[in-house]
Amino acid sequence: MNISNAIFRAVGAISLYAAIAAPASALQPGAEAIPFSGTTLTGEKIELNDFLGKKPIYLKFWATWCSYCKRELPHAQSIFNEFGDEVEVVMVNVGINDSVENINQLYGDRNISLPTIIDESGEIVAAYGVMGTPNHILIDAEGRVVYRSFLATDELDARIEAAASKTIEEVAQ
Repeated sequence: MNISNAIFRAVGAISLYAAIAAPASALQPGAEAIPFSGTTLTGEKIELNDFLGKKPIYLKFWATWCSYCKRELPHAQSIFNEFGDEVEVVMVNVGINDSVENINQLYGDRNISLPTIIDESGEIVAAYGVMGTPNHILIDAEGRVVYRSFLATDELDARIEAAASKTIEEVAQ
């Protein structure tokens, strides 16, 4: 494939992605998280409601064709390794021009093992108003969006660490 075809495909994917996500506005901090459900690559069913009142959820929207997303995979894996018992880490692949095979190949090459949903219908992407990748959303145990960022940042790490350190009693107060 020549470079102009590659650019055309990338622009097409971005346009399609924007069209799917455009109807929803981005959930801002303080907003109630929108219930979602999905099945991971390993067959595990994940639903937002399963974690409400129990632990925060860190959603990372990404794609295998996104260079920043690929660079951030070790970061996501380290968050999962360090805080996986206290914070539910869920990778949400946007499902545009991607496949289970692409994800498994990338994960295998990079020794990544993360709970991953492929949002082939675009339902989760649209519900959360995701307009590009990567996109990070931290939801507290009460179901409110507490942080949103396009890139993994020190502030994201600090907020995940703070969310992980809260006990259920602190969340209930």
